[in-house]
Amino acid sequence: MNRHFPWVRAVVTIAAMTARRAADLTIRAPDRRMRATIFWPAIARAIVFGLGLVGLLPSAAQAAGDTPGASGMPPALVQAQKIRAEINARYVAPGGPELAVTEASSTAVVESFSLLTSAGLRIVSADGGIYFAICPRHARCPLPARGSARPAAAFLPRRQALELALRTFVETTADVVAVSLPTTRFVLFIAERGELEREVDLPTLMKRLASNPAIAVDASLRRSVDQLTYSRIFIPLGLESTPSGGDTMPAMPLWPTW
Repeated sequence: MNRHFPWVRAVVTIAAMTARRAADLTIRAPDRRMRATIFWPAIARAIVFGLGLVGLLPSAAQAAGDTPGASGMPPALVQAQKIRAEINARYVAPGGPELAVTEASSTAVVESFSLLTSAGLRIVSADGGIYFAICPRHARCPLPARGSARPAAAFLPRRQALELALRTFVETTADVVAVSLPTTRFVLFIAERGELEREVDLPTLMKRLASNPAIAVDASLRRSVDQLTYSRIFIPLGLESTPSGGDTMPAMPLWPTW
């Protein structure tokens, strides 16, 4: 898979779904209770903006956070590639969950993420951020077929996404990490350095998550993963132009808390 942020396929797929389904989409929490609805016709315009992403792809490897290294790749992105390889060694090992990190690239193809939260709209700069993609082994991502995809609530992909974010924050200068989960529709785990630092000791939790993913974790670690991931999983709604001439990606929580 190439190193470009793979939103084009995702947005085209969402747009196709929108055309097929001009009705409310029910969003359900992990406990299956209805939490919110999205009215697809209301977001159709935002989805159409996403098709303009094609013209942004050449800049996908730029601005990952630091001065380019000897290879021409920013040091943060070089380290992200190393993180990807090391986590793959555990998650794709025999007997493991067979969840591969298939991409480690820059989020700078967009200017920002516009996240709708219970506290209102939060604009998160994508400059200097890192994008990872998690994909079931042998599947095609970011939208794997239903037979190989995992539910957004599945524990192991969320654990893996959190570890990717923690290692990136500890080992690079990146301030935001976006991870696409191996779901049938495009969803992102989006974490900000500052927010996570206020909630948890990053190096300590990183070490706890570095264990063999094939071995069940204790209840306290599972609670930590749940608390830090459920509220950070978002549904991208397309792209919108910004006053500066760039693009922002609006997104709403998969499990809203309001």
